[in-house]
Amino acid sequence: MEKTMKAALFYGQQDIRISEVKMPQTKEGEVLIRVAAAGICGSDARIYYQGGEERYKIPVILGHEVTGEVSQIGKNVDGFRVGERVIVAPIYGCGKCSFCVSGKENLCEKVIVFGCNFDGAFAEYMKIPSRAIQAGVLVKIAEDLSDEEAVLIEPFSCCLHGELRAQVQPGDTVLVIGTGPIGLAHIKLLRFLGAARIIASEVVEWRLKKAREFGADITINSHSEDVLKRIRQLTENRGVDAVIVAVGNPQAIMQGLKAVRPGGTVVVFGGCPPKSTIQVDPNLIHYSDVSVVGSIDATMDEFRRMASLVPAMKVKPLVSHRFPLESIKDALEVMKTREALKVMIKF
Repeated sequence: MEKTMKAALFYGQQDIRISEVKMPQTKEGEVLIRVAAAGICGSDARIYYQGGEERYKIPVILGHEVTGEVSQIGKNVDGFRVGERVIVAPIYGCGKCSFCVSGKENLCEKVIVFGCNFDGAFAEYMKIPSRAIQAGVLVKIAEDLSDEEAVLIEPFSCCLHGELRAQVQPGDTVLVIGTGPIGLAHIKLLRFLGAARIIASEVVEWRLKKAREFGADITINSHSEDVLKRIRQLTENRGVDAVIVAVGNPQAIMQGLKAVRPGGTVVVFGGCPPKSTIQVDPNLIHYSDVSVVGSIDATMDEFRRMASLVPAMKVKPLVSHRFPLESIKDALEVMKTREALKVMIKF
């Protein structure tokens, strides 16, 4: 009798269905993991509510923040055993292009992304193909690391990528715009890595309170206070050393450009809605020698580095809601209301 599993299949904008599907079987070089927990990323919610699924394999099982245990191992797979707890790096490249060779597999034109162009984690089981195994996407985790903490390694690795792009140095003052779950993760990591002063701006007051709990030195409610004026006061008109725009809002990007000091860096971290645009005076960048950089995903090296750091960071308070797979629509609805931080699907 054919084995089946439950999975959340995404068909398009606001169309996700819990279905009984064939359970993947491992072939040579492949591994099957039983999913224990999966986080809902902002990108999952964004594609669900806003559409723009041209890059996606439809229907697809979403989800790329995942931990589980090895359930099946195909032939010629070494280094793993059934029952072993693992996390999954969500992307891998072709291994041959200039990006992959230089360690920037996140930019590979043929990149495979779990939960995007290959089935992901919102299912009882998740198959890891041979090329992904060869690329090293499976990483073992310590027995004393909880499932939820393990899931958070992936979003924190993306934050690490962004902060490396920002070239944050010890002693720097950093502005984080947006204190949703990813903004809070940035604050937590910036504090852990030694930023001298962290400023957070946000329109939701309870999230500003969370920002202080996560390590922000100064918080600014951008709904009731002039952020740029406050930044000038705090930095003696110099501006901050780096800005991380952790929200998908073109106006926030413009605010970051005006808040950064000459020679500083603005990281565009949050994905904006489709067809978003910004209008910027190029002299704002030119005469101040400002760097504006993007940040997408994380490299394999950054993912592994974060796997070694998270156990010491006390990240579990970032998780606010937990849902079973059958309630994934409710989980997505909670994210939409701004009443949640990190939302988990638990199995």
